[in-house]
Amino acid sequence: MAQDDSTDKGRTARRAGSTELKRNALGAPSLVFIVIAAIAPLAACAANIPLIIGHGNGIAAPLDFVLMGVVLALFSCGYTAMSEHMVNAGAFWAYVSEGLGRVAGAAAGYLALVSYNVLTVCTSAMGGYIVSRNLGFELGIDLPWWAVSAVLWVVVWLLGAAGVDVGARFLGVCLVLELVIIVAAVGAVVFGEGLVAFPAASFAPESFVRGSPSLGLVFAFACYLGFEATAEYSEEARDARRTVPRATFAALALVSALFVAAAWAMLAALGPEAVRFAQGEDAGTILYRIVAARLGAGFGHVYNWFYMLSSIACWVSAHNAATRYLYAFGRAGLLPRVLARTHPRRRSPYVAGLAQAAFGGGVLALAAAAGLSPYAQIGATASALACVGVMLLELLASVATFCYLRRHAGEPGFEYGFLRARVAPVLAAVVLGAVSVLAMANLSALTEQESFAVNLVLGCLMPAVLGAGWLVAVRRARRGTLPDPAGISVEG
Repeated sequence: MAQDDSTDKGRTARRAGSTELKRNALGAPSLVFIVIAAIAPLAACAANIPLIIGHGNGIAAPLDFVLMGVVLALFSCGYTAMSEHMVNAGAFWAYVSEGLGRVAGAAAGYLALVSYNVLTVCTSAMGGYIVSRNLGFELGIDLPWWAVSAVLWVVVWLLGAAGVDVGARFLGVCLVLELVIIVAAVGAVVFGEGLVAFPAASFAPESFVRGSPSLGLVFAFACYLGFEATAEYSEEARDARRTVPRATFAALALVSALFVAAAWAMLAALGPEAVRFAQGEDAGTILYRIVAARLGAGFGHVYNWFYMLSSIACWVSAHNAATRYLYAFGRAGLLPRVLARTHPRRRSPYVAGLAQAAFGGGVLALAAAAGLSPYAQIGATASALACVGVMLLELLASVATFCYLRRHAGEPGFEYGFLRARVAPVLAAVVLGAVSVLAMANLSALTEQESFAVNLVLGCLMPAVLGAGWLVAVRRARRGTLPDPAGISVEG
């Protein structure tokens, strides 16, 4: 009988802990690996830098990354200050709620939920396409992209369900391999061309205003998409109030240096014809050609394999971020509570992960059945929508941070300097607001859709999601069922 009681107690304990994430699973290095892998630096360098050079402001591409890095550093000043006071997997929801009220916070949370789930549609479409294409190059295996995406969706979900620490190790390996190939490419250009080939005009103000600086900044922002996910892992981080700020600034500094160096090296390698090359149909292969030509054909094959890993790592990170918002909303009762169920041993949000994978795979199946292109249509459109959504979230978070820190100024634990508490959030909000407007104004360049009507609908979609979330939150607030994330947040 005693044995049966013991068994019942064990089962009860597992059930009681079935909505908890795994605590103290991530240190600062692991968190840095996760968020930089979300950015997918190799894929970003290969796909976005040619767009900035060819369709943005040309040789000022490195300066675009410097400026966007500064803007995001200003945003991070307030964002990380909030992370020191609230530990919640639904970071944007929690922060905006504390600064602007529960209704605004819930609306931001719904926007985050949609944005990150849309991002997984982008990463799964592009990931399936890249892996399918490169398997053909390297092994002569001809598989349709949608079949590759279907198989990889299972792999991505299994990695997420295996636990955040397992995923962190996988992403860490992928990140190291990506960094090796990018640093090797930059080093080869330096060694082959010399520093004199790197154009000093790239950082001149007159170069920045040539061409389309607005597109340059928007494409540069797209490269950073995912760096803000540090706070979403705060419940799983060790000493989150210190780990999250350190990891956020470390990840931002590292990827900024990487993007600046890669863009500058690409310009040095291409020479005076850089803009013309970047406007060509083969612009997406520029980095590959630099690697193959300067490091040898063997490195070109290595590049292809690492590119596949980069796309999968980005996919895993996007899936994990979207899963944590589903989990946080399920736990709060804003979505079905079953989404908050975690694995009894691994403490992974496997139910939310399964729902997220089903959503992403389902949308992809419908798009594939409609005959849409995985890269130029599905990937580009979903990426643009996610980009606009995250911009709006960062804008709201900056305003919320200013209000929250101003309200608590002078209290114990809120000894932030004037620059961090007041100036940085305001500057970040102003610039992010301007970049959001530029993104929506130039949506056709981001989505590669020529139809004005289609771009008008897409441009209004994310603001409409925010508005719909607001209406749902107002209705819940009137019925007294709108939860307070502060009451759900945990100790870091």
